[in-house]
Amino acid sequence: MKDLFRNLFSIRQQRRPAPVGPLPAVGTFIIRGPVKMAITCPVPPELWDWLVLSGWRNLPVKNDRRKGLLAPQGALKELIDADPQERNRAHDRLLEQARPED
Repeated sequence: MKDLFRNLFSIRQQRRPAPVGPLPAVGTFIIRGPVKMAITCPVPPELWDWLVLSGWRNLPVKNDRRKGLLAPQGALKELIDADPQERNRAHDRLLEQARPED
């Protein structure tokens, strides 16, 4: 019922970004807005710092039921392999390629 009133009177409040967490483990997901990215290999600490500054956070719940966009397969590997000067362009390209979850 509260949800109905919040929508009806437009009194929704934006959530604050999740706090920065530790390096994500292999097999988990990280999230940036509606986009999720699978962690398929160990994340170097330097890349994790860059991802955090770009808005990525550990997924705050174990079973996330939100529907959103999924980054392409191999997105993390592409960011790891990207030259640090080219990383922003690779990141933008990956966000554009994100597709709805099945």
